[in-house]
Amino acid sequence: MVNGPPTPPAITPTELHDEARVMPTVLLDTDSSSAPPPSALITSHTIPESYRNAIPLISEAISRNDYTELINIAERTDTNSANDRHQSRLSVISPLVLSHLILDDLPAALYALLRLPENLAFLPVTKAFSALVTATMNRQHSNVYDQVNTLNALVANHDFVDKELSAVISQLLSVFIDNFRRRTFALLTKAYTSLPLSLACSYLALSAEQVIEIAAQKHSWSYDSSAQILSPAKFPELKSEDGGNSLRFSNLATFQLVADSVAKLEG
Repeated sequence: MVNGPPTPPAITPTELHDEARVMPTVLLDTDSSSAPPPSALITSHTIPESYRNAIPLISEAISRNDYTELINIAERTDTNSANDRHQSRLSVISPLVLSHLILDDLPAALYALLRLPENLAFLPVTKAFSALVTATMNRQHSNVYDQVNTLNALVANHDFVDKELSAVISQLLSVFIDNFRRRTFALLTKAYTSLPLSLACSYLALSAEQVIEIAAQKHSWSYDSSAQILSPAKFPELKSEDGGNSLRFSNLATFQLVADSVAKLEG
């Protein structure tokens, strides 16, 4: 039998998004026989020079909240490195994935994970990143918060020996979840003229007191305490964490995002 030509890889955002819906079963394999323990991550003290040189540059970009520059540094390092199977590659890929999530470039975050070789793709931390990216792409709000907590717990574990990378991941996860909540506030503003406090708490994974305080102080929402109903202010100009473009959506994107997200949460 003559085999046909190989299938070309996904390139466009639409193709990458479609691929995300079939890849999680591979990336999120929970079979313990194929997954090394957390202590298997970066046990060698010898980090290839390309990764070692990139770490301070990535840290500097994080200190400036310059996630676009961080992406450029990480992509350039990962592309030019000859040690693509070395576990210290995750010191570049981890902040790369999280920076794409912070900027809401979800296909790019997915692609950064899909190009990892098998020996890195099945590490617990990589599988945790895959779960987070998949939940974010599918706008599974409660699952996004759960996956952030799972990833934070994993890198805080004493078996995770790269403490510097652990600190970077935790810091970027905090920025991501803040931006994710800002986008969720923007979504709720466009989806509802009013909504129960309990529903807002579910979307945001915050206590009632926190939701009321943040909604009033940062987003100018009103709150009816007797009915426990929040009323969003219309069309706020929400700035991203890096001070760049606002987090507004186009009309078509808003309709699709609102319809899909509300159906997933309330369905």
